[in-house]
Amino acid sequence: MEFDEIILQVKGMKKYFPIEKGLLRRQVGQVKAVDDVSFEIKRGEALGLVGESGCGKTTLGRCVLRAIDPTEGEIILRTSDGAMVDITALDKPELRQLRKEMQMVFQDPFSSLSPRMTVLDIIGEPLWAQGIRGKEMEDMVRELADLVGLNIGHLNRYPNAFSGGQRQRIGIARALATRPGLIVADEPVSALDVSIQAQILNLLQDLQEKLSLTYLFIAHDLSVVEHIADRVAVMYVGKIIELADTEELYLNPKHPYTEALLSAVPKPDPRLEERQIILSGEVANPADPPSGCLFHPRCQYAQDRCRQEAPALEEVRPGHYAACHFSKELELTGVAI
Repeated sequence: MEFDEIILQVKGMKKYFPIEKGLLRRQVGQVKAVDDVSFEIKRGEALGLVGESGCGKTTLGRCVLRAIDPTEGEIILRTSDGAMVDITALDKPELRQLRKEMQMVFQDPFSSLSPRMTVLDIIGEPLWAQGIRGKEMEDMVRELADLVGLNIGHLNRYPNAFSGGQRQRIGIARALATRPGLIVADEPVSALDVSIQAQILNLLQDLQEKLSLTYLFIAHDLSVVEHIADRVAVMYVGKIIELADTEELYLNPKHPYTEALLSAVPKPDPRLEERQIILSGEVANPADPPSGCLFHPRCQYAQDRCRQEAPALEEVRPGHYAACHFSKELELTGVAI
C-alpha cells in the first residue's frame, strides 16, 4: 500500500526529567528519556516503535499526545480539515479541542478503566466531553461496542465483570469514540494472554482498514510488531537507532542492537537452529550515558571510533536508516517473516 499524506511529523523531540536532591530540590542532573528524536507517519500507516523497557518509547508516545509536555521539539499533526498544527504550541483549551483528533490505547486494560463507571459511561465519556448527550450518545456507544466485538447487552456492567481481552476492547472503543485519525497504542497486547493477543491485533488491523486509522504502535516484542506495522523504528536509550520498512528491517538489520532483538524472535519452524544473541552488561543509564555510541559497551562489533564518536541516523539503503558507524560494512543476521 502507498502512503502519501503525512499525518504526524515529529522534529527534534526531547524530554528530559530533572534529577533533584536536598531540601531545596536543587537540580543536579537530568534523565534524557527522549533525546532528539525525529520521524513522520503517513495517513493510514502503522509505525511500530520497539525497544527494551526503559528506552523511552512510552514517554515518546505520551509526548506525541501532549499527555506530558516535551522539553524541546515540534509535534505537527494534520487535522481532519487538513490543517497542520504544532501541538507543542497549543494552550490547554486549544489542546482540549484537538484531543478528538488523537487518542491512546493503554497497556493495562484494567487500571485504565474506572471501576466505578459502567461500560456505557466509559465509552461515552469522550462523547460527553464533546457535548454529545442522551440518546445520541447511547446510540453511538452501542455502535462502537458492536464495532469492537462487545456484547451491547452488557453495556451496563462494570469493568470487573469482563476478561482482559474484553476490557481492552472497551479501551479501544473509548479511543475510537471521537473518530480520531491517529491512535497511539502503548503496548496494547503485552498484558494479555498469547491466545487473546492475536484477537486484539486482528481487531486493530480490521479497524485500521474500516476507519482509515493511523497507528503509532509501541511494543517491546518484535514478534508482535511484525503483524501490524508497515515500518518499524527501533529505540535505544532515548534515541531512534534504526528505521525501515518492516520486511526490510527484519531481513536486513543494519544495527547490532536490532540484530540482537531479532535473534530473540521465536522461530515458527522447530527444525531451525536457535542462535540468540545475549547482550552483555546493562542498558545505558539515560542520566549518565556513555560517550560515543550509546550501544558500544554492549556491542560485539564495537571499535575505538564507537567509544569516541556518536553516530548519526543516516540512510544506508533507500528508506532504511541506521545510527551505526559500520552499518554499511557489517553483515548482520535477520529473520524471515
